[in-house]
Amino acid sequence: MLKEKNYTMKVVTQRTGLTQHTIRVWEKRYNAVTPERTHTNRRLYSEDDIERLLLLHRATTQGHSIGRIAPLSDDKLRTLISEHSPPPALAQTSGVPSLLTPLDSTAESAESSVQRCLDAIASMDSNTLTRELMDAEIAMGRNRLLTSVIDPIMNRVGEMWSEGTLRVADEHLATSVIRTFLGTLHSNNRAPQGAPVLVATTPAGQWHEIGALLASLTAQSAGWNTLYMGPNLPAEEIAGAAIAHSASAVALSIIYPGNDSLLSTELFKIQRALPAIPLLIGGRAAAHYKSTINEMGALYIEQLALMPELLSKITSSSFFLRQKVDN
Repeated sequence: MLKEKNYTMKVVTQRTGLTQHTIRVWEKRYNAVTPERTHTNRRLYSEDDIERLLLLHRATTQGHSIGRIAPLSDDKLRTLISEHSPPPALAQTSGVPSLLTPLDSTAESAESSVQRCLDAIASMDSNTLTRELMDAEIAMGRNRLLTSVIDPIMNRVGEMWSEGTLRVADEHLATSVIRTFLGTLHSNNRAPQGAPVLVATTPAGQWHEIGALLASLTAQSAGWNTLYMGPNLPAEEIAGAAIAHSASAVALSIIYPGNDSLLSTELFKIQRALPAIPLLIGGRAAAHYKSTINEMGALYIEQLALMPELLSKITSSSFFLRQKVDN
């Protein structure tokens, strides 16, 4: 028996964490679900539609391309999700296309997307930049969007700004558009009840917040419940938030500058206030403070793509046991 379609788009976005734009594109391009229409042309969805969108969302956050997985049944999607690691491509004789875009094709697609975004930034075309980011999320899934598109864009923008080859206005436009885009993703993502908590922010004196937002969203995609605190927080505020929310980890982003004489003091203050909570520290300028990071026993995130592995270690009992012994 078919279930009634009586859920509005607003309800579906709240329950799935997907944006209205993504749902419409998945319907139009990939026939992911087929809503009914009211006499006023409003979309209505069933409980089965919501369940399918949730499955597709979960699979894309694991890195699967929506174009490859949209034809799969709900049962096949559940199997795919449960496997966690990317499955091998299915044989062509099966009649089903491979579940994943080949690695080299994905890398080429990401590089092309990054270049188109940089071109939009150079042209100060915020609409095109936003559209490119939306299309990249739909095509690649959230994990690859964060690690293979947005992170490289911000690194390149930072390099060009430091070199003087990018105008201040261009850098401000890129930061503003990407900050708004990431904020929308953040508000539409919900972790399961009982998930570990990560506090994400930047230390005092660090005003560039995109890195912290990327860390927060990456943790969400890994199944964590995140508390994003914004930039430029004193050590005592960071520690207070982590303790109040029983955080399992704190992620700190360091973008600029690479020679802040007060930053090491702030980092040690955070470590002393949170001796039993792992600190993850990354960002474009974090390498300049690597000796401090090592001395305080924090985890250095060299690349955003490595963060899920570190989070997995944090949730393992062996990691907590080692931390207890070390401290």
